[in-house]
This record gives sequence, structure tokens and C-alpha cells, in this order.
Amino acid sequence: MFTKGSGKARHSTHVVRVVLSALVVLSVLTLPAPQSRADDASAAPTPDAVLDQLLQSDPAAMKATLDALRARADALAAESAALRAQQTEAEAKLAELRKVLSPLMALIPPAEPAGPKVTFTKDIFPIFEAKCLSCHEADKRRGGLSLATFNHTMEGGSSGQVIVPGDPDGSRLIKLVLQMTEPIMPPKGEGLDDAAIDMIKQWISEGAPRDPGSKVVLAKANQSKAPSEIFIAAAGLDGPPPMPEVALASIAPATPRGVVARALAASPTAPLVAIGGERQVLLHELDGFKLLGALPFPEGDIFALTFSFNGQLLLAAGGQEGASASAVIWDVRKGERLGTYGRGYDTILAGDISPDHRMVALGGPDRKVRVYSTADGTMLYECGQHTDWVMSLKFSPDGELLATGDRAGNLFLWQAANGRPVESLRGHIGAINDLAYTLDSTILVSGGGEGKVFFWDTWQYKAIRNFDAHGGAVFGVDISKANELLTCGMDSLTKRWDMNAKVIAQLESVGDWAYATAYAKGGAAILTGAWTGAVSVWNQADGARLASLTTNPAPDAVLAAQPVQVAAAATGQ
Repeated sequence: MFTKGSGKARHSTHVVRVVLSALVVLSVLTLPAPQSRADDASAAPTPDAVLDQLLQSDPAAMKATLDALRARADALAAESAALRAQQTEAEAKLAELRKVLSPLMALIPPAEPAGPKVTFTKDIFPIFEAKCLSCHEADKRRGGLSLATFNHTMEGGSSGQVIVPGDPDGSRLIKLVLQMTEPIMPPKGEGLDDAAIDMIKQWISEGAPRDPGSKVVLAKANQSKAPSEIFIAAAGLDGPPPMPEVALASIAPATPRGVVARALAASPTAPLVAIGGERQVLLHELDGFKLLGALPFPEGDIFALTFSFNGQLLLAAGGQEGASASAVIWDVRKGERLGTYGRGYDTILAGDISPDHRMVALGGPDRKVRVYSTADGTMLYECGQHTDWVMSLKFSPDGELLATGDRAGNLFLWQAANGRPVESLRGHIGAINDLAYTLDSTILVSGGGEGKVFFWDTWQYKAIRNFDAHGGAVFGVDISKANELLTCGMDSLTKRWDMNAKVIAQLESVGDWAYATAYAKGGAAILTGAWTGAVSVWNQADGARLASLTTNPAPDAVLAAQPVQVAAAATGQ
């Protein structure tokens, strides 16, 4: 039974319980997290348990507990207010910082993509595999270029690097596949479609990566060094064709023994012929057959003569058999020596200047082919596969290949840029005495000691034709710009052929072995040098003899033509 006032007591107890419950809950919620599930289960009392404990305690203890809980609640409220104030202050500072940084952020370039979109392995090699590897696989390397692997592609070919990472317009490969330069790629059939070319361009633009994770290094602008004034690319020259513009040295006295006309060269751009005489090179102007003078070669006998591709330079190579070797390059206009190369202990039998004027190749009895820098005379590389005397060598007009032939019938193709082997061409059984290329570099012609002439496809590295040209050894071959073949040989004859090996004309006998032959004046004249030292000059059109020159002229044969008049005659002025 309840007594009077028991309702109020019950009410007071209820209020206390509510207040205590709130404080207890607050206290429990703000306690540190338990260390483990076991601690949580054994040490954390429930709010009801705490409340019951407080209600059973004496009033003084209850008041102390409540005061402590209120103090903690006040402290938490103050801490919360402080944190809100700090948040407000931080947000204000962040807003100010954004105002300052906003203009600067606009100057920062966008982030690079995570990886290249086009890679060699995934995108580019399938294009090469479908369209290019028939000529540019690792074992073939047309033009010295293999596209079979990433490393091969980046290495480039005979003419140098074909990929410039980051610069598709400056990459030779793009010019080739767009067929903007020789040799066009591919040489036969349909070229690459626009989609494939665009893919290759994009790949190069992105740095030419091998794989998505590959590090790329973009080429820097103006990285290449400009060539010197003398040794420039020889595609062509402005102004009149190179003719001597200074007085040349007087010729040396005639010798009783005479000189075999084995060294003979005609300028490809001017009416000028060089003939190897007794320790001198004799220069004749062909319009009036005037002997202009001599370029002394005190180094010894001359076994090889050749003009550079544009006629600006003249190379003589020779020496003293078994004693010394040397090759000299002259500036045709100035008559000045530009350099001496290949000094050694036996004579030089063959030599040529690269089309870009940067290299000179020499070969001889030591069975080596050595290629030197024309700029400073340093040896760039050596080719050592020949088994006998190197008798002939020739750079291709496009500058990609170097062909070399020896006395045992070995004929090799090398990458002109670095001397790496390209192919061994088998067919001759006699000495390979002379070599010539068509102007487009697609056909190499070789004349052999067994009397045969071979036509070689320089794309497929195989013989496409061979025929008996002379009764006895073939000593000289040449090809005109109109693709007409000229040969001479042991039978004393000089013959003109079409490219199907059909004889067009046979010129009169020179009376002895015909050692060297060449087209001159753009193909309008033909020259042949004989064992006797005589050099016959014929008109190409009808075979009429125009003049007879010699390797051993008398000193009074030099005509006093002024150099300026000679240069004017060369240009028709």
C-alpha cells in the first residue's frame, strides 16, 4: 500500500532516473574505445547497470558523480566549440588561398596521359609485318634497314636514322612511306593506306615507345650539326658545273715507257675528263679537247680515278706497288687538295666518294675495304670478308649501299653508313674489274674477268641477267643517265648495250686491251682507254671518232686557255 506523498516520490525518482540516464549515456559514448572484444564484453557496463549503481549510492556520492559528468559534458561542449571555430578559420584561409592560386593553376599544362596510345609492339609492328618485312627483315635488310624488331627500327639503315622520336616530319621513314623521296616504299604494289601512315605518325609523335610502359626521349630541335662548306650533300649545285677556274700545274715531261690508260673518269655534270698519267692527273675540256693542265700526284702510279656525284670533287688513288698507298681528293674548281687518305704499304686499286661527300672508300691488294671520313681522314669502318685483291668498289647513287668486288669473283654489298654486311652476290668466276649503278640505284652492273656482265637487282639481292660481253675479260663498265650500258674488254672493243643485253653498237677497235670506258658530256660522248695509253673519244649518236687523247702528252700540248674562258665555255657563254 502506498502512503500519502508516494506519488511525488515516484515522480522524483523517475525524473532523477531520466537525468541520470542521459548523463550516463553521454559518459559511456565518450569513453575510449575498448582494446579488444574480450575487454569490451567484460569491462564495459551497460547504462542501466551504471544507473542502478548510482541510485543505490548515497546522495553525496551521487552528487559528486553528477558534478563530474556535468563538468565533462561542459568540457566536451567547449572543445566542440573550439573545433568549430578552427574549422571556420581554416575554411576562410582555404578560400583566400584558392583566390591566389587560381590564376597560377591556369598556367600549369594538363597532366600527361598515363601511357602512350600507340606502341611498336601492339600497333606498328603488325603494319611492318604485313607490308615491309619482305624487304626489311633481319636477314635481308634492304638499304641496311631492318624493321623486324624495335631495336632494329630505331637503329636505322645505310642512310642513317629513320625515326626521330617526337618528330614525324623529320623522320625519314615518313618521307619514304609517303613516297616523297627515293627509294619509294614499298617499291612494288600498293603503298601503305592513310590509316597506317597516320598510325606511324602518331607513334613517332608520342616518342616512338616500344610498349605502354616504355620511357620515351623526344628529339631536341636543331640537334644535327651543319656540314662544312666543302663537304656538303651532293644532290646538285647552283650555278655553272664545276670546271677548273684557276691555272693548273704544267704537265710533267713525257716518259719513254708510257702509261696504261687504266684510270679514266668523266665529270657527270661538266665537259671535263680526267686521265691518269705519269704521277699526275691530266684534265681535258671536251668541248674543244683542250688539255687544261695537271694535278700532280707524286705519291706514285694512279690506278683509280672518279668524280664525285655532282662533279665538285675528284679522287685519285694509287701509290707504289709493294711500297706505299695513298688517295687524294681535289676541289675541281680551285685545283686544291682537300685531303689525303688511306696511307699504307701497298698501292690502292679502287676508290670512290660517297654521294654526300662525307666518305671515301678504298681497296687494294691487302683484301680490305676501308672507309674514311673526308672531313678529318679518320677511318670510319673496315670491311674484311674479301679473300683476294679488291679490284673495284662503288657507292650507290642514293648513298645506301657500297658494292665491292675482288680478284676471286667475290662481290659484296655493305651498308654504306656503317659497313655492316648486306649480301654476298654469287655468279662471277673471274675477277670483278668494274662496277656501275643505274641512277635510281636499283640495278648494279658488274664486269668480270671471265668475260661476263651481270645485272643485279639491289632490292632482291639476286642476278636478274648475265651474258657474255667480250672475248676475254671485261675491264670496264658504265651506265648513262638514259640507262644505256657501256662495256670494254680484252678483245679491244667498246660496246653499247640496252638493259636487255642487246648490242646497240660496237665501236672501232682500240688496237689493244681496252682498259677503261665512260660516258661523258651527259652521255653524248664515249671514252675508252687502252693498254697503249691512248684514249679514244667517240660521238655516242653515230660512233664517229672525235679525238684521240693520251696519258703521256708532250709538254707543248698544253693550250694556253685562260681559266675564265674555260669556265665560260663550259656554260655556253
